[in-house]
Amino acid sequence: MIMNNSTVFALSTPVGGAITVMRISGPNSRALLEKLFTGSICDRRISFGHIVCENGEKVDACTAVYYAAPRSYTGEDMAEIMIHGSYAAAKKLTELIDGTGLAERAEPGEFTKRAYLNGKMDLAQAEAVMDVISASAERSLKAAEAQLEGRLSAVIGGLYERVKLACARMANAMDDDTGEADDDTAGSAEELRGIREEVERLADEGMRSRILREGARVAIIGSPNVGKSSLLNALLLRERAIVTPIPGTTRDTVEESASVCGIPVVFVDTAGIRESGDEVEMIGVERAKRESRGAELVLWLADGTRELDEGDEAILRSVEGRNMLAVITKADLPNAIAPDKDGLFRGKRAYSISSVTGEGLEALKKGVAEALLPGDGSSAALVTNSRHTAALTAAAEMLRAAEERLSDGLTDAAFFEMRSAMDRLAGILGTGDAAEELIDAVFANFCLGK
Repeated sequence: MIMNNSTVFALSTPVGGAITVMRISGPNSRALLEKLFTGSICDRRISFGHIVCENGEKVDACTAVYYAAPRSYTGEDMAEIMIHGSYAAAKKLTELIDGTGLAERAEPGEFTKRAYLNGKMDLAQAEAVMDVISASAERSLKAAEAQLEGRLSAVIGGLYERVKLACARMANAMDDDTGEADDDTAGSAEELRGIREEVERLADEGMRSRILREGARVAIIGSPNVGKSSLLNALLLRERAIVTPIPGTTRDTVEESASVCGIPVVFVDTAGIRESGDEVEMIGVERAKRESRGAELVLWLADGTRELDEGDEAILRSVEGRNMLAVITKADLPNAIAPDKDGLFRGKRAYSISSVTGEGLEALKKGVAEALLPGDGSSAALVTNSRHTAALTAAAEMLRAAEERLSDGLTDAAFFEMRSAMDRLAGILGTGDAAEELIDAVFANFCLGK
């Protein structure tokens, strides 16, 4: 355990609620409590008392708990004081702690950084702390909690150990002068291939599931008056966009965040795409086209009460090759078009919906979730962090290079590539020779109090 000589403090909860928590970590934690808190101080036991000034004047009734090292969040001596949530109480306690000279104010992420440095968690778990805090939907929270529990770390650690074992066998064969050591090049290449495929699978998973962390943009496009704004309002269960029977009502993009089957999504209602002499409307049309190109998913809407016209066909051609769902609107009215018996329309997965009655909306939401992130999101080692994805991609490339070097008989070069892959895997967990710059970069994005 790395014992830090400094003691730091910060509020770990927002001010303004019923309760505010002040966290203190470091060797002076107990001394601070003894100086400011009138209640009893027992390891890992909450006590009631008061915060008092130097002259003994009571400032606030509160509870406090002391954690002796190493059985604390940070691995150091630590204390938490639960005061009333007023700004005045928080300000006064901060001033009192400052006045003792026993502690300094913590930097953002410093408590979790100390937990990492003291071996309470690895770097992937530490990053998951902020992921849990910032999760905006159920599945992103589920993935972050799995990472915080160490499931991802266990998988990455297992892959690291497999590469290390392969390296050890290869080094033994290279150093052996007797010819007795196992030099099974074909077997080593096959072993590497299995490891590399697993690393690639995780990297691919990370590229897809980054939307759990960052969210996904879903563009709603179509001709004027097909029901784009009505669909947005129905999905949000409130009137966010203006709906009228007049074509061209929406002239700009309208964005709104939502959770769809536990996935964070930003729906973008766009202007109806058509030729127009109206300069303002044409700007909106260009923005609609730009949104459809940049979105993770496109919902192409067609009016179910009429056959497709040339405008509909042109819009459909413009999004060919994109991740797209067809949405046939106005299902509450007599329809001229509909999905076929296989649920397809023009070869695209299609949903027939009514924004008025709600028909088909739940099926559409499930379709959106499946199109954005196939599966149920229950993977125990779900990769959502872009840093982890980049490291896994690099490791996979190095393992592939090692396979190629082995096939060319270049054992030394293969060994070097394998060691480099090990470094990339270790970097995810922050083990080995994790650079100080990397650690600082990770914790710089944390909020104060964590």
